[in-house]
Amino acid sequence: MSFKALLLLLLAFVFLANCKKEVITTDPSAQLEFSSDSITFDTVFTTLGSTTQILRVYNRNENAIRISEIWLDNSDSQFRINVDGIAEGPFKDIEILGNDSIFIFIEVTVDPNDENSPFVLLENLNFLTNGNEQEVVLEAWGQNAYYYRPNIYQSGLPPLSFLSDYDYYPVSSVTDLPSDKPHVIFGYLVIDSAITLNITPGTQVHLFQSAGLWAYRGSTLRVQGTPGEEVVFQGTRLETFYDDIPGQWDRILVNDGPQNHIFSNVIIKNGTIGIQAEDFYLDGGFEQAPNAVYLYNTIIQNNQSVGILSRNHNILCDNTLIYNSKSNMVALQGAGFHRFRQTTMANYWNLDRRGDELLLMTNYFNIPAGDELQQVSGNLDINFDNCIAYGNLEEEIFVDSSDLGSIYWRFDHCVIKTELDVSNADRYRMTAVNPERPLGVSDAVFADPFNEDFLLNDSSAAIDVGSLILMDTLTVDLKGDTRDNNPDAGAYEYLPE
Repeated sequence: MSFKALLLLLLAFVFLANCKKEVITTDPSAQLEFSSDSITFDTVFTTLGSTTQILRVYNRNENAIRISEIWLDNSDSQFRINVDGIAEGPFKDIEILGNDSIFIFIEVTVDPNDENSPFVLLENLNFLTNGNEQEVVLEAWGQNAYYYRPNIYQSGLPPLSFLSDYDYYPVSSVTDLPSDKPHVIFGYLVIDSAITLNITPGTQVHLFQSAGLWAYRGSTLRVQGTPGEEVVFQGTRLETFYDDIPGQWDRILVNDGPQNHIFSNVIIKNGTIGIQAEDFYLDGGFEQAPNAVYLYNTIIQNNQSVGILSRNHNILCDNTLIYNSKSNMVALQGAGFHRFRQTTMANYWNLDRRGDELLLMTNYFNIPAGDELQQVSGNLDINFDNCIAYGNLEEEIFVDSSDLGSIYWRFDHCVIKTELDVSNADRYRMTAVNPERPLGVSDAVFADPFNEDFLLNDSSAAIDVGSLILMDTLTVDLKGDTRDNNPDAGAYEYLPE
């Protein structure tokens, strides 16, 4: 027999062997095994769908097994299942080959009710095989919320709605946002001109993809938490996986107004831009805002683009930590007066390549004007007192200016990382520049910055660098510890263990 004929005969034998119908066991002792005996969904906002959880169902037997039926306890269940690619039930006579498995994809959409606190949904996912009934417990925590959905769609603006459009609570010239349940924003929620919005301790604000909060010209935003009851701005996904994923929502945008915008004891996380402060220029005016944004005891973290962006506005920032953005931590552009005290600006972004300095200072910025860009310039004055500006690039400070305005900056009793010329004693007063990393520690300043620990290590270059006079009334640091008479630079005072 030729080699070719022998090869064809062998292939035919293999093919016929593989075509042999697998025996399906009917043994009542044959059991399914599961990748987990329960599937839990972290808090899910009512009416919003969850992420997808996966359950793997194993047949550990040598022979195939047939699942007579797979079903949920309730015919009107808020859970949904997809069995190995089959999206619609009934799910009957599902076969699993010997020593094989199938996947079940599970989602949930929680119906709203009258509860303010999180509430639990429990239901069994049932399996009937050879007369044996087995179950996997499905658990989901639901959370009711105040919902804000856009009703205005105008070219050149994001989809938006105004605070005065809603009747959840009284809206007047001074409005308090209730904290009894979270607030979920779709599109942009705009604070009407002449309204002061107070956001009180413990309030949770969740913003959907591309959503933002906009304090429109003439309005005032006062976000005032307390230690232990911070106000939190974050995305709508509450699963642990999303704890530090940037870019889940857009930004907080504040314009010029009659009073300072206030952020005290606030956490702003996982947006595109944390806070963008700018004079309203869509009417063609390019003036410096008369008010300022005041930040105290605030953390701005993990933003896809910038932590704080100011254009023709003013920033007053005390006892604040701003860390990890793909671009700048702080960008100060155009006209403005800015004062930072006891503030830590740190960038150890490691999700992908970062090319921008953590601190950008220019007395100009560009805006679209038809098919071209129009440059807006002004006078820029910036003071950093007892601050840290440090990251994992060789150069972490960028300065540029236009001849159409002036620029002045000063680092006083700070720690910075830069390749700029620092010989000007007026601009760099008692400031540690590019400190060397001592042996035995991973960073020259921070305890464990790549794991988001920005406390000072025991040989940090920031210890005792600060000035008691510049510290002024900031005698307590961001975590609540008292500063001594030789204060450290940055938001945290070092305390030996």
